[in-house]
Amino acid sequence: MSRRVVVTGLGAVCGLGLDWQTMWEGLCEGRSAIRAWQPPGVDDFPVRYAAPVDDAAFAARYGADAEPVERRVRFGLAAAGQALADAGLAADGDGARPAGRIGTAVGSGVPERDPLELLPALGEDGRPSWQALYARRDQLDRSSGLFCTNDALAAGIAARHRLRGPALNFSTACAGATHAIGHGFRMIRRGEVDAMVVGGADSVLNLPTMTGLHLLGAPSTSELFGDRLCRAFDRDRSGLVAAEGAAMLVLESEESARRRGATVYAEVAGFGSSLDAYQVTAPHPDGVGAALAMRRALTDGGVAPEAVDSVNAHGTSTPLNDPIETRAIKDVFAGGEHYRKLAVTANKTMLGHLIAAAGAPELIATVLSVRDGIVPPTLNLTNPDPACDLDYVPDKARHQEVSVAVSNSFGFGGLNASLVVRGYDD
Repeated sequence: MSRRVVVTGLGAVCGLGLDWQTMWEGLCEGRSAIRAWQPPGVDDFPVRYAAPVDDAAFAARYGADAEPVERRVRFGLAAAGQALADAGLAADGDGARPAGRIGTAVGSGVPERDPLELLPALGEDGRPSWQALYARRDQLDRSSGLFCTNDALAAGIAARHRLRGPALNFSTACAGATHAIGHGFRMIRRGEVDAMVVGGADSVLNLPTMTGLHLLGAPSTSELFGDRLCRAFDRDRSGLVAAEGAAMLVLESEESARRRGATVYAEVAGFGSSLDAYQVTAPHPDGVGAALAMRRALTDGGVAPEAVDSVNAHGTSTPLNDPIETRAIKDVFAGGEHYRKLAVTANKTMLGHLIAAAGAPELIATVLSVRDGIVPPTLNLTNPDPACDLDYVPDKARHQEVSVAVSNSFGFGGLNASLVVRGYDD
């Protein structure tokens, strides 16, 4: 059994806005969410820019969802609620939500806190003691490490919305959300479920996590370009610009969507993934893993490379990723030099890098690019790198037909995932 899978709901919370419509408008208009930033309580951290969510605006809009649970979970719950409402699946009733036939699959990062770090509990010998921790259980609240588990987001969405299908979490670095979306897509196509809430949420904008990223040499510490710091494919790129937020999509079988009379944004046609098996902090220099993920996604969707109009690149603005991704795209679309005809965009130049969640807002942008015939721009491409010689749609959005598009996510450790989206024709 192989069913067509369509997108019927969207939701987003990010630095560009607190809903998918505002995010999409910002991307099309070339607005940047990147601004001056320091971890709370710190004024000398070497990373000076990020793309945070506006806390005051989020609290005003979402109220109880701003309660003190992990930031990634707050944002993810809000985005999932948006997506389900957008799809017309926000509540039980009228037989529209068959029990057990809607699941959840999300990508999220590492938990923010460890319970023993947050609430030290030492025994008489000075060593950590579970008995001492248990005796102080009344001091644990919902912001404690016991509530900051890898499955907190998937379980929270499923519990809040009474989704009794599978609830899955993917922790595959910067490809987490794309892996979650791809596996949700496959479950629907195989007939295991009728619909899935898929996407990701992450927030690395805290001192411990950002310190770890800084030690890896991942984020830019430059102050030369201010809020134009994310410079994918530019010669002056110097590292990723971290962000936070969430994006969720409702994927649904075509039969289910048609039965409900749901609005369809686009069709998810294929998914592919791979592992570089090279290094933790560097992609394979020949881009073999990235190319393999794209090829597998195209084959999975029965899509010829020459049918693709646009690629939403991973585009991290790091010295290694951008030329290697360029090389991989040229390899995959080499036939007839089709790569010269591709409109390639890098959303991170506006959104920043949402790490584990990055692939989710970028897939929303890809879906809407297919729907609206608009390719968002790649900002800040003023000094092109000769090794990055594709058409990156610099500075201004381009209005063109986008029948088929590919969205890429390539994570630490060589974890690669690609999705193929095409226009829906019933």
